[in-house]
Amino acid sequence: MKKQDRHWTWALVGLVLWWSVKGLTHAATPPPAKQPASEDTPATVTEAPHLDEAFAAAMAAAELAQSASTSDDWSAVAADWAAAIQALQAVPPDSPQRVFAQRKAREYLANQTIAQQQAEETGAPAVFPTLGSKVFDEQLGIYLSYIATFGPPDVMVIGSSRALQGINPQILQQRLSQQGLEAMRVYTFAVNGATAQVVSFILRRLLTPEQMPRMIIWAGGSRSFNSARVDRTFATILESPGYGALEAGDLPAMDWVDGEAAEDSAKADPIPITAINGYGFLAVADVFDPEVYYQTFPRVAGRYDSSYGAFDLEGVQTSSLRAIAAFAREIEIPLIFVNLPLSSDYLDETRLSYEQQFQQYLQREATLGEFTVIDLLQQWPTQNHFFADPSHLNQIGAAQIAIQLAEDTTIPWDVLSPDGEEATEAAEDE
Repeated sequence: MKKQDRHWTWALVGLVLWWSVKGLTHAATPPPAKQPASEDTPATVTEAPHLDEAFAAAMAAAELAQSASTSDDWSAVAADWAAAIQALQAVPPDSPQRVFAQRKAREYLANQTIAQQQAEETGAPAVFPTLGSKVFDEQLGIYLSYIATFGPPDVMVIGSSRALQGINPQILQQRLSQQGLEAMRVYTFAVNGATAQVVSFILRRLLTPEQMPRMIIWAGGSRSFNSARVDRTFATILESPGYGALEAGDLPAMDWVDGEAAEDSAKADPIPITAINGYGFLAVADVFDPEVYYQTFPRVAGRYDSSYGAFDLEGVQTSSLRAIAAFAREIEIPLIFVNLPLSSDYLDETRLSYEQQFQQYLQREATLGEFTVIDLLQQWPTQNHFFADPSHLNQIGAAQIAIQLAEDTTIPWDVLSPDGEEATEAAEDE
């Protein structure tokens, strides 16, 4: 929908809400003796102070929504809805008005959510010219804002869409804190279709040393390493205005459009807005049910799957993997590769054969590159409730993986602790 059309839609919604709320707020003064009270009017004002307060705040929100056009305007609308909700929640549990207040709060919460979305859309900053992918552009914008808030994370989860929704960074962060690694920060910088080349580009070309984490958890699977496939994601990056800006010496920053870079490089678009949260994670609630799933999506046997066509684990993707491993060693950041689970419905005989080749490949490369491999490929063969589709985890699976990784003793978590840092510095001094 065009912005102008959306504005008029909101004006109409605001008008409807205004009249609706206005009818409710007439309760601020007692109705005429011969006029029956509105069905939404408290019987006695003194008996419903919280409802009165809620209706007043809701009326203010609805009126402001009619003319709101900036992010600040919409934030004020959201704040008024929040005040209305707070007033409704203040109705005592033992009050006979409590049930009505709770139901009304549902409506106001929905209105507040819409206002918050409008505040995001009208206030999204532009941090860099597009890198050819909306998810990539969004992740870059969120990550820069995250760094401005907390500094670089201790742990970065990186990879493709399987990493994006496959490891919950907040749960991993919480579990590490419970295990004594307090104040740990975890962020997921994952991009749909990210191959080893794309991961190498992010770590070795896009991010500066000051933006790097202290540990890298690269999550995914064999499809990111098939050098026989055309790497469309990386090709799109190479053709993007953002790549041209990098080649010209520009770097992404939250104040990018206010600097000199904006004058010399391609115009940047506002950061896209999706369901990706402030930690770079996409929570997916879907649960994989083969009987339902294949009514919408075709069932493709492994021998016809283009992801494994001309399967070749030697080539440009392996060169990128080795470059990443060397880079991690050089800057002394532990590199962990997590081979995420796949459902048995996905792992038919053909795919399993290729995946077993990949498992052997990972062990060989881990020895050569001195990084750690956590192989979870077949740990949940028949537990479909952990999957959103045959090859992607849902939010339940993502939580379980985070818990499992936090408890994995093969991951050198100790290097993130203050004691670990001191031990490392002592070893270097010797």
